[in-house]
Amino acid sequence: MKHNLDTNTNTLSMAFPGDVLSTNVDNLRQTAFGLLEGEQLKRAPWTTLKLDLTAAKMVDSAGLNLIVSIIKHAKNRGAAVRATVGNPNVYRTFIFTRLDKQLDLSQAA
Repeated sequence: MKHNLDTNTNTLSMAFPGDVLSTNVDNLRQTAFGLLEGEQLKRAPWTTLKLDLTAAKMVDSAGLNLIVSIIKHAKNRGAAVRATVGNPNVYRTFIFTRLDKQLDLSQAA
């Protein structure tokens, strides 16, 4: 999982490498929370978390659970959360599950 901390805008970006499914969610969770709970990012003054899901063609219930956990972690820190999705089915899944109410959701062109 690629990540970047922009200290000019206090934005932490995390890019998911592909689908977020039950078959890979444990590795993604370990990587994501390893980053979020690591000393470097714990101390960093990021106030916005950008989730890049443009590479994902599918997100299942286990993947949604992971995304909800990441949103909760960011909000507990007082950060805003934004997500960009590329696939229309993933976008509809976020709308259907009302995740768009928990974050700023956009669809890549």
